[in-house]
This record gives sequence, C-alpha cells and structure tokens, in this order.
Amino acid sequence: MTQIVKIKAYDKDSFIGTFVIKCESDYCDGLFEEMDNITLENVPVVYENSSKMPIIYNKTNEFADLCLIEEILYEISFESEMAGIEAFSTLQRFEDNSPLTLTEFKNCYKGYLQFSSYVGKTFLDITKDGKCIFRYPIEIRSRKLDYDTHYPIMIGDLSKYASGVIFELTSPIYQEFKLTQSENQSPYEKFMILEYILRPEHLPSIIEYLSRNLYSTLENRENEVPISVASNINPNELLNAYIDSENLYKFQDIHIPDRINETNYVDTIDVAENRFYKYFLELIEDLIDELLLKIEEGYVHDKLKNYKNELNYYISQKYFEDISRLDHIPLNSQVLQKKEGYRDILLYYLMLEFGFKLNWNTLTNKFKGHEKKVFELYEYWCYFELIQIMESICESKVKFKDIFEPGEDMVSINLKEGIMNSFIYKDMKIDLLYNKSFNRGNKNYNSYSVTLRPDYTISVHKNDKKYFIHFDAKYKMYIDSESFKNEDIVKMHAYKDALKNTIGSYILYPGTKNRIFYEDESESTSVGAFGLTPGENNEDKIASFIIEQINKI
Repeated sequence: MTQIVKIKAYDKDSFIGTFVIKCESDYCDGLFEEMDNITLENVPVVYENSSKMPIIYNKTNEFADLCLIEEILYEISFESEMAGIEAFSTLQRFEDNSPLTLTEFKNCYKGYLQFSSYVGKTFLDITKDGKCIFRYPIEIRSRKLDYDTHYPIMIGDLSKYASGVIFELTSPIYQEFKLTQSENQSPYEKFMILEYILRPEHLPSIIEYLSRNLYSTLENRENEVPISVASNINPNELLNAYIDSENLYKFQDIHIPDRINETNYVDTIDVAENRFYKYFLELIEDLIDELLLKIEEGYVHDKLKNYKNELNYYISQKYFEDISRLDHIPLNSQVLQKKEGYRDILLYYLMLEFGFKLNWNTLTNKFKGHEKKVFELYEYWCYFELIQIMESICESKVKFKDIFEPGEDMVSINLKEGIMNSFIYKDMKIDLLYNKSFNRGNKNYNSYSVTLRPDYTISVHKNDKKYFIHFDAKYKMYIDSESFKNEDIVKMHAYKDALKNTIGSYILYPGTKNRIFYEDESESTSVGAFGLTPGENNEDKIASFIIEQINKI
C-alpha cells in the first residue's frame, strides 16, 4: 500500500505550494491524519524510531519529525502557482551523488528521491531571489546500523583514535596539532557524543568508582601552636622560632619560644588530577546548557534536561567542596594517563575537545553539513578495529605516527596508505596495509590482470614469501535482511584469484551473519563475510580466524 505525505508550504501567511512524497510499503493501516501543514496517509505516528517502514512520523524525534530511510526510492513532487521560485534547493546542491532526480514542468517539479548511504538531516526548501522562504526538515535514517546507538559509537571511537596522535612524542603533530576554527559539529552530533559519554556504563559508572577511589596525596601543612602541645618539632622549625619569635619565656635558665610552627602531613584530594575531573564535569554541564539553548523542544531537549539534573547531582557531591578550580590541564600526569577512572575521564575529555576539532583531513569533510557519508565513516572505523585486532594477536601497540602522516601544512593529518609499522607473530613479520594497490608491474604486490586495491591487507612474511589476507568494508546488506550481498563475495573471488599468494578475502559489513566459503577440503584458501557492527563485539571471532589462517601457512 502507498504511503503519502503532503506538506503545505507557507511564506508567513501566504500559501506557496505543496510537497508530496510517496512510497510503496508493506505497512497498511489506511489511516488519514492531518496536523498543522502536513497530511499523512498510511503513515504511522510513532514515539520511537524504526527502520522497517519507509516513512514514519516520530513525535519524539527532535532532529526532524518526518523520517525517511536510506536506499529507499521515493516519488517526490512540488506544485505551485507562485512565479520566480526554486524548490529543492538543498537537495540539488549535494556535492556528489545527488539523491534527487528531478524534472521541472510548468508550475510543477516531479522526480525521485533516493539517499545512498547518507544519513542525517536535510530539507525540503524553497528559495526566491536567492533567499530561503520555506524550509521543512526531514531525517534520513540508516537501515543497516542502529543509528541512535552505532553512529555515536563510531564517532566516539574515531575521536579516540584521532586524539591519540596528540600524545605521540615522536610525531610531528605532537607540538603542532591544529584546532580548526570552523564549527564541524552540529548540535545534534554534539548531543550524540554526549549521549555516548553519559551512558550508564560509561561516565556515570566512572563517577561512581571515583567517588570511592579518589586519588589523594600527602600535603605538608604548617600550623602555629603553643610549644607545650607541639608533638612534631624539627631543628629548623625550632631555630626559626627563636629567630622570629617576639615572645620568649624563661625556663630553667634558658629562653624558650612561646609558640612554634609545627609541620603535619595531611591526606588531601585537592590535587591537579581531581581539579581536572571537576573541571570536566563542569565542561559537560556547560555543553548541556549550550545545547538546551539551541534545541528548544522535543526528545533531545527533555533528555538534556535529565542530563543536567544528573550532572547537578554529581557536582553537588560534598567532596567537590574540597577541590579547588583548575589552573592548568595536567596532560602529562601519569595518574590521568594510567590510573583507572582518571584515564577514562581524560579519554572523554579528548573525545569532546580534540576528536573532531583536530584537522583530520580525510575524515572531517565527512561530518560537514547535515548529510553524513556513513559508508566512508564505516570504512575508517573498520580499519581501526583491524588495527586493534592485530594488536591483540601480536601483543604489541601501534604508534599513531605509523597510522597518520602530516599534511603539507605540517599541522593537519591524513591516514597513511600502504605499509604501517610491522607486527611480529611467532617470529613471522606481519604488515597491515591500508588501501594498498596490487598491479602487474609490482613483483611484491602483484595482480596478474587489472590493478586492484583492497581496503585492508594483512601481509604475512614466511619462508621468503608474502601471503595475503584481504578485507573490504562493505556498508551494504540485502534490504530487510541482516545478511551480506552476494556481489560483494564475487569481489572477494576477484582478490583471491587475481592477487598472487592470497589465502583469503573477506568482507566486513554491519550485520550479524559470518560465512566462510572454503575452496577445498584443506580449508587453506577461502572467501567469506564477517559481521562487524559498532558495539557488538565480533572482534574476537575475526581475530581467532586470522590466527587460524596464519597458522595454516
């Protein structure tokens, strides 16, 4: 049955025209609902998001009430009797892969709308003489990821990786990292990172832990006391008392000071690390206040008010009264970098302050504006997941200078392509390659036909030969399924057959099913697919499989 949305556009009190969106759907309730300037036919009015229906009207969604789904084809039109106007201005200005196919008739636009791996906010708008006279927001939601959960996890993870470059002493970025002056994050993206940090298992659990395990140190404190009650006197204090004292009294032919400065050692929590902890909570509170001013109503506004009450409760804890204001950020503190609880606070701080303010050229462009290239974000995220998998297999850490390289201005960063620093596993050298090209002219990385470029390649050195395991990130699944697409497996066959010494090629996709296709009973070569979804911990299965393949060489 067809879902239909009609939106009447007004410029103040003057009627401009009507937008219509249509889509075929299995959903069928036949209800007709009209509210303000929008009419819904067979479109459910809901209070939670869903990726099962092509069109929903979500009253709790602050981003935009009207929600569409990526990769669904919608009929779209606009009719008006007003002259000199242009409709769909925002949709027609997409930098590449425009989702809009449009034909203009007299007083009418007709066409199709289909977003390919773009999620986020966009608009149905109308301009006249270069000025926007009507704008209606719509949200494009992901059908492959749980948008509210997985998207902020990817943002949070990539923020963590990007911010780590600041602490690499050997990196040229260490002293000269650049904070961009432009605003890359929308209020909604800031909210999503905030929501990620304030999940019960994240910052609230850390606050609960630190309330019982605050770092403290011994502090020397001098107090002037009567000499008769002093219990801890050292020679220097006694000498100073004689020099400075105006009141000496005679005792058995000697003169003794009436009062003396006594030094005691007191356990104190007023240290730089706790001041930073307090400052971070106040920073979160300020961010919430900022977002409350920008987001006036809806689910997000209500959530922010709950967060504000939660932060007020945390900051009102009595022990914060004994912690003074921060005068410098102790980034070189071993407590902040290594001690449980404090290192998490530092990570969340970097996530907010540096993650996407750092001028990461290959990534920040994906977050400008409202529409997000989720498939590219997913590709970067998978790369860093593979790095962590290799770190766990080889029990070694990768240096950020081996992942990033400085841009031409020496203050921005780019992802390195090619070989990064090698790992060692059972005396075998293993390289992880990112976007490495294989072609006919390269003996070490050879393709006997056309040039091929897997997203990621594990190169295993054994007996003077290199053996390859390839991975491609595929932000694609069958519609209404959690399974991979067969054509992506075909691409893995191309890698296995054309790239010399390849023992396996596999896709990584945001689904749940793992499937391996072995070439023969020896199970020495194969193609397949692994589900890799943010926050769902399938990394151990991938790591075990990689170990198994390496051990078969």
